[in-house]
Amino acid sequence: MSTSQSTDHSPIYNRLVLERGDVLAETRAVAEQVLRQSQQALDWSAVRSVWQAGERAGTFSPFG
Repeated sequence: MSTSQSTDHSPIYNRLVLERGDVLAETRAVAEQVLRQSQQALDWSAVRSVWQAGERAGTFSPFG
């Protein structure tokens, strides 16, 4: 385990967290939120399923 992943922090780190907040934890949380939002924004599965349903139903498609 690298030193950045260790939960046993030095007293200096603990004091900085008390004074400034846990920037690493906040950054990690924001990164996870951005990842979830980007996955939702780039999710085309609903469009694909509607298109496939239309193809199975025999509806007119100008592309095929």
